[in-house]
Amino acid sequence: MGENLCVVLRQTAILFLLMGTGVLMRHRKVFDEASIKRIADFVLLVVTPCLIVTSFQRPFDQSQLIGVCWSFGAAVFSHLLGILYSRIAVRDKEESARRTMRFATVFSNAGYMGLPLQYAILGEVGVFYGSVYVVVFHMLSWTYGIWEMRGGLKGESIAKMFFNPGLTGIAIGFPFFLFSAKLPSIIAEPVKMTGNLYTPLAMLVLGYYLGGAKFAPALKRRGSYVVFLLRHIAVPATVFTVLAFMPFLSREVAIAAIIPAAAPIGANITVFAARYGVDAEFPSALVAVSTILSIITLPLTVSFALAFFHG
Repeated sequence: MGENLCVVLRQTAILFLLMGTGVLMRHRKVFDEASIKRIADFVLLVVTPCLIVTSFQRPFDQSQLIGVCWSFGAAVFSHLLGILYSRIAVRDKEESARRTMRFATVFSNAGYMGLPLQYAILGEVGVFYGSVYVVVFHMLSWTYGIWEMRGGLKGESIAKMFFNPGLTGIAIGFPFFLFSAKLPSIIAEPVKMTGNLYTPLAMLVLGYYLGGAKFAPALKRRGSYVVFLLRHIAVPATVFTVLAFMPFLSREVAIAAIIPAAAPIGANITVFAARYGVDAEFPSALVAVSTILSIITLPLTVSFALAFFHG
């Protein structure tokens, strides 16, 4: 396990150093809110689909197709687990805080933290399976997540709920995998190069927002510690335990499912808070504290999983 821990610590340290660039750029005022939002949109709408499409540029393999199905099941299970735990344990008297904390328990930073770590540890096959988690994440965040944050879905766009960059990437890339087809090299190379921008740009954006976050609002509220316990320990530990009883799962599928389950609170919570009139200071603080906590919890969880699923 020691060797695995060193590998994961190294990859996590790289991500946080890249994140540090975003923090520095904020304090040096190289970027402002408007410019960083454009970069975030570029990552979400262009880079993410390119990364996913590239990961699907592989010959058809029936075992990998089965792996995709299991990845989908694991992603749904992980989110439903978060919903169940949050409903049982999160009991804050203030409604807006309670809704925010329940959202934070369910949705991890599967894209910005999950995909880069999956790619670093597992390579393109990690993105291949990890992208399925991202699709489930988007579908549930734009349905259950909206319902949780605002208390209903009335007036929401069906298109936004079910059509997202993760789904777009799979919709384009999956037929290539299914029929063992390849993009022409003149197209495949730019797509791959654009996808390679994902990790540095995602960490830059996350670091920028982390650099402006305040920790106190999360640390002062008792319920926050319940959320951190659920998000960083209870959910990943339960997912790990269930997968451990499935010896037929490949190592790649298991690790790709555990990484996003163990990732910190999703940064999209601040977007939803702003969208639905919730004070963004508290959710931003939750994300900041959770991201710092993940420096310890994420390497430990993933290295333990790598040691266990060694086959």
